[in-house]
Amino acid sequence: MSPRTGGFVLAGALALTGCAHTAAGLPPDARGRLASTPGGFLSGAVEGFDGEPTVLNRKDFIYALDFAPRGQRVAYTRLGDDAYHVSVWDLAPEAKSGDDGAPVLRADPSVNVQQYDLEGVAFSPDGARVATVSRSGAVQLFDAATGSQVGVLATEEPLVSVAFHPDGRWLAVGSAQGLVSLLSVPELAFGAEARLHAGPVSALAFAADGTLYSGGWDKHVRASDTPEQQMRPDVARTHFERRGGFAAVQGRVDSGPPVVLALDSRTPVVVLTAAAAAASGIDAASLQDTVTVPGAMGNTVARLSRGRTLRFKQLTLPGVDVAVCDACVPQGSQGVLGAPFAERVDTVFDETTAEAVLTLKGGAPQGAATATGRALTPRRDFTFPAHVNDVTVDARGQRLGVAFSQEKAERNRTVYERERKGVQEPQGPWNAGALVDAASGQVLRKWELHHGVVSTAAISPDGRSLVSGGWDRRVYLFSEGAPDAKGELEFGWSVRRVRFSPDGRQVGVAAWTPQKVTGNQESDPAAVVVGVRYAAPTVETRAAQ
Repeated sequence: MSPRTGGFVLAGALALTGCAHTAAGLPPDARGRLASTPGGFLSGAVEGFDGEPTVLNRKDFIYALDFAPRGQRVAYTRLGDDAYHVSVWDLAPEAKSGDDGAPVLRADPSVNVQQYDLEGVAFSPDGARVATVSRSGAVQLFDAATGSQVGVLATEEPLVSVAFHPDGRWLAVGSAQGLVSLLSVPELAFGAEARLHAGPVSALAFAADGTLYSGGWDKHVRASDTPEQQMRPDVARTHFERRGGFAAVQGRVDSGPPVVLALDSRTPVVVLTAAAAAASGIDAASLQDTVTVPGAMGNTVARLSRGRTLRFKQLTLPGVDVAVCDACVPQGSQGVLGAPFAERVDTVFDETTAEAVLTLKGGAPQGAATATGRALTPRRDFTFPAHVNDVTVDARGQRLGVAFSQEKAERNRTVYERERKGVQEPQGPWNAGALVDAASGQVLRKWELHHGVVSTAAISPDGRSLVSGGWDRRVYLFSEGAPDAKGELEFGWSVRRVRFSPDGRQVGVAAWTPQKVTGNQESDPAAVVVGVRYAAPTVETRAAQ
């Protein structure tokens, strides 16, 4: 093993110190072909990591990382001092006065409070936008150059994974409860959904033809078609819960945030609490009309807002009068869907998926506008004897890179105690990174070098190499024709995400680092980009496939 330098080691006796950014050792002819080939990527057997690494962060917990499909740009999500952020870097900025060619931090907007992990980040195909998903249930879009927010949506379930469709007009998000949804870009309007997994959707990856691959802790990888379709405006499926003796669903009033609404056809009106009404843009103090609403404590005279629109994903109910009354709403809810809702909508409960199916009575109104969306249709299902923690797909859509672990990748007290005591997890046949055939699910090559959970794996664009990372603090680089690792990196703590750049020249790594509260607070590398060396690289192009 090489001597450790700054918590960062490359197998082969070369220490990486994380100084200035330098290009990978690519022959000039290959470099020229790559630069002149739009959508081009390197192909061939990898020999190892190459050149001095670029260390972008050495003080934060880094959760997720992604390269822009176009341009030398990388984004990662980090836990800052008081909030989660998404950081966007230009790796090869244009030379300007005083610019030495080193990476430049372009944007670092705050995304959400520390309470909710920010586990997913993805660039749009043109590199102009970056999307994040949070366990708060929020999807957010940011301008990659400025960091300004360009879209936000609060969903019903905690979110843990995200990927852009190749056309750039749709976004897939995966929940901690197995739901995959398609949302339009930049509006973030609902398109389609399917509960593809039981438990967290650990990874989402689109092939160039629009096939969506999803992985989960339920030990499945599923391939789904996403063809264009006309959306039905008269049916919606939405999550429901039993609260205080009522079934409750989430909906919106006008363009407000999601609110929890109890279904009670005995109530003569639709009701919101004062706080929910204010969040939905209703100024209760200015309302002149009133209505009498019966409640547990007798009748209440409530202010009435006329002509509001209820929204349940793509289903809308215009012309609804909404009363504002705290005493009229059961505990645990923010409103009541009363008789005006029940008169217009049939509700059927699917207990197996905890979803309510809402259908307009009489179908969609005549002349109602229909929108073009995308279907989400499961096509293939691959089952494995281990939990799936990450899935990536090569440029041809023929092979997958998959991260497996024999135990769920759950960080609990037992895990932390084991790490504190320096107890090493065992190796095992399914603590592994693997190359998998995308058509059949056959494991083509599996490497069992990691100790314990393999949290992440990324396939090279040509489908011949794999980089994997795990809770054992290691990153390994593999080539399909070699049984041993071609390169190794060691970090200060758990590795969260690895990704190949779209041209195959670099690998990005996101990791946690032991945090320091003194001095400049810098610790071991946590966000890193490092070159990849090829034995005899050729250049291929997606455009020719």
